[in-house]
This record gives sequence, C-alpha cells and structure tokens, in this order.
Amino acid sequence: MDCQNCGAPVDEGWTLCVACELRFAGMLLRLARDVTPLHDSLDATLHPGGHAPVRIQTATPPTPIRLDVLDLIDMLDATARELWRCLDGIDALDWHKDPRMEDLEATLIACAGHPKLATFHDAGLYMHIINNLARKVDLALDPPEQRREIGTCELCETMLTAGAADQWVTCPVCGREQRAQTVKLRRLETLCWDDSRRGSAAEIAKAFTDAGITVRRGTLNVWVNRGKLCNGPQGIAYCDVYRLVVGGAA
Repeated sequence: MDCQNCGAPVDEGWTLCVACELRFAGMLLRLARDVTPLHDSLDATLHPGGHAPVRIQTATPPTPIRLDVLDLIDMLDATARELWRCLDGIDALDWHKDPRMEDLEATLIACAGHPKLATFHDAGLYMHIINNLARKVDLALDPPEQRREIGTCELCETMLTAGAADQWVTCPVCGREQRAQTVKLRRLETLCWDDSRRGSAAEIAKAFTDAGITVRRGTLNVWVNRGKLCNGPQGIAYCDVYRLVVGGAA
C-alpha cells in the first residue's frame, strides 16, 4: 500500500507513513495551540498579530465580532469533532452517540494522540482538510503585511515594494540594499522633473507625503481654486506642485 498523503510505501493496514503521521499530529497540536488566540481575535478592535506574545487592544466598547474568524472557529470545531468520530469508529449518522463533551482544544489534542491516526481509511483526506484549515488560521492570526510599490532600484531599475514600517529594501534582481525613503524621494524627483507627469490631488498628495514632504489633498484643491495650480483634463502637474511646495512659491 501507499501513503495517502505522499505516496510512500507503507505496511498493510496503514494509510499514512511515519513522517506524514507526525506531520498530521503536529498540525493538530498547532491548531490546538491556536484556539485561544483565535477566540481573542474575534474582537474586531484587536490589532493583527494573533501569534505575537503581546497584542494591543483598544478600549472601545461595545466590541464588534469578526464574523470571518467566527466562521473559521465553527469549521475547525466541526472538522475536529468529525475527525474524532471517524477515529473512534462512530458513524456520522449516529453523531448523537458521541460521548465526547470536551472543548475544541481538548478534542484536537485527543485526535493528535489517537492510536488510529495513521490507520483509519480517510487519513489522507482529513490531513488535507486540516492543512487547509491551518493555513486559514495562520492568515487570520497573522495577516500578510501589505506591501506596495515605492519606486525603482537605483542600479537595475526594478520596481521595489515595501511595507509601511520598512526602512530598508533589497532589490530582488541585483540584491542592492537601499533606504526606502531614498527610493521614494528618487521616484518623486522623477515625477517632478518631468513636466508631462500629472495626477489627481489625492495621488500627488500621497506621493509627496510618502517621500517625507507633507502635502494635503485639500491644500492642493485650495490652490487650484485660487488659480495657483491648473487642474486640466489629465490632472495637476507634479512639477507645479513641487514649485509651490519646495520652491516656497505658495
């Protein structure tokens, strides 16, 4: 017979190899550890970073609930209890005969240590389901950092991306390390020296502010109304804003 997960040969009566059995048990134990942070993350005022030892929570009652996390907990609970019934040989149609009354964390731990974890007939299927749930839990607790384009590499002109808190960026092509603020300033300089580059008040205000030169969209609109800036069909010229902001002509 072959392992239902990786295809490695296994002895008769086994559905998972030793390595996959350990991986399966590890995923269940990791999910058991994540149950408490998941319940904490139901609070919509909780800042992302559920795996962090210290999480910042604002004091703004009443607390709204994150419905996506609630749905995820329900799916995890239903899957864990279904897995336990399969391991114990309880028919899905006879769920009312299930004697277990433990909470979700205890159920996951019990499944991880069950002697039939690598021998029941649907082990590969449930391992795949648990693996998908584990990925969703990780995304709920630790959302990926939002990264956006900040400008091109000075050496190879590759577009670079950075998070809001990144101070340094490394080019994925040439490996050159550059200060993120310098990349943003260089991009702004390119926009301002080309008199054909235009944008909306919001786009220009964001480009200047990202580069460390605070410009408000409302200020640009006031300058347009006063005739200091021309807002044509293609927008406002970056160079005109630069002249007013940096050149002191405002």
